[in-house]
Amino acid sequence: MKALFYTFLWFVFASSALTGEPIDRAQANRDAHKQFLSLNFFANGRGMHLSPGLIDYYNKAMERLPSPGNRSLDLRTWFTRRWGMQVEGKDVVGLFTREYRGQNIGVVGCVACHSGRAAGQLVVGLGNKNIDVVRMARDVRKLELWWKALVPKRKKNGDYLDLEEDALAFAEYLGDERIGNLTQGLVPVSFIRGWFYRVQGEEVPADMRRGQIKVPFLWGYEEKRKVGLFCDGYGEGSEVGWAAAVELAAGQSADVVRDYYPKIREAEEVFNHFLPPIYPFAISKSKATRGKAIFSKNCAGCHGTYENDIAGFPVFQAPKFIPWAVVRTDDDRILGNTPAFSEMVNRSPLRDLISHTNLGPGYFAPRLEGVWSRFPYLHNGSVPNVKALLTKPSLRPIAFSLKDAGELKRFDMNLLGLTNAGSKAKEKFYAWQAKVGKRSVYSVEMEGHSNQGHDFHTNMSEADKGAVIEYLKTL
Repeated sequence: MKALFYTFLWFVFASSALTGEPIDRAQANRDAHKQFLSLNFFANGRGMHLSPGLIDYYNKAMERLPSPGNRSLDLRTWFTRRWGMQVEGKDVVGLFTREYRGQNIGVVGCVACHSGRAAGQLVVGLGNKNIDVVRMARDVRKLELWWKALVPKRKKNGDYLDLEEDALAFAEYLGDERIGNLTQGLVPVSFIRGWFYRVQGEEVPADMRRGQIKVPFLWGYEEKRKVGLFCDGYGEGSEVGWAAAVELAAGQSADVVRDYYPKIREAEEVFNHFLPPIYPFAISKSKATRGKAIFSKNCAGCHGTYENDIAGFPVFQAPKFIPWAVVRTDDDRILGNTPAFSEMVNRSPLRDLISHTNLGPGYFAPRLEGVWSRFPYLHNGSVPNVKALLTKPSLRPIAFSLKDAGELKRFDMNLLGLTNAGSKAKEKFYAWQAKVGKRSVYSVEMEGHSNQGHDFHTNMSEADKGAVIEYLKTL
């Protein structure tokens, strides 16, 4: 009966208002991906952008590069290895050229963070496992200063100077190591929290929690938004103003956000058509069936049950909020949600569009559609694969490499996620590398990086764990 009920819901809600015909969700997903690949919120000369003309210099340099197969002198290597951006063919995903008042501007779009690789394939809407916003900002600031000195002042009008100043200010703020991410693949909510202080003329607290999380995936967005936008339940989601928070932190004005608020709504509709990526390798049907029964008994209480519509696509549901006293994963994120910060949110000039919830300390147990692609796991990306997540926290890896995290060579089908380091000695070596500043290595000893908590059913037999992993591949 439940399956019939969900099928009925799909026919009711996934149909065209004009024709009454069911939506082709596969085609809608492809169309949504195409729209998202070009989405950006640069407006009125503000947002995530570079100084005028710098993108032209970059484009000319790229034209002179060898083919993508020859990496020796390729700037694309800089984008992928150092900054973690994705490259498809000769294009850096999420980097655009836009014209503003006679100036060509380099603009960064949402897809730069919200697309990533898993097992070698680019997945639009998947969090980027290697994006490093602090390193990117620090490098870009150096380039901006070089470009500022190189371009003669006589060529700079008022618009140019405003754009140049905003670009430099954005890079300096995003690259602030006091509040920024410590590791690739993580983004700090402190970057967003800081806007509420800055817009009200107050200093950003030096001791503000970083609140690092891995970049969220976007399928099932509508149902997640209904209960709370962020993993800690803080961002109230009935309005979608929080979607503009990054642009605001990048220097956008509250008035302009109000003007393009309909565009944010349109973007949300795009997200609603995203589908999770299908597991690309063989699955044992009998093993997955047994795993589903084990999952239903042990895991569904938090992570829910899963149904497909008549076409075989997932029927998304809202995740369940779990108090921190139950899950006990790293609490750096929720400790930053102080009464003082909530008061700043309540007083902001966009308080009618950006508000907060009062669910208390805890995290949403994420829905698991496409979970095979979303490693490393937990909200802070501290566990490299599902097998480690099903292991007692004291026995989980203390450090692992994120190098080529989304490539096929780093994907382990049996562990379901990143390959293991190989030995405790290698783990200790990685931990040392992280301690001395290597940003492509994850160490649980760093601030906000704990891999503790979620100590559920770790005493299952190896056979049962393998069956659960097989079932998760089907979601």
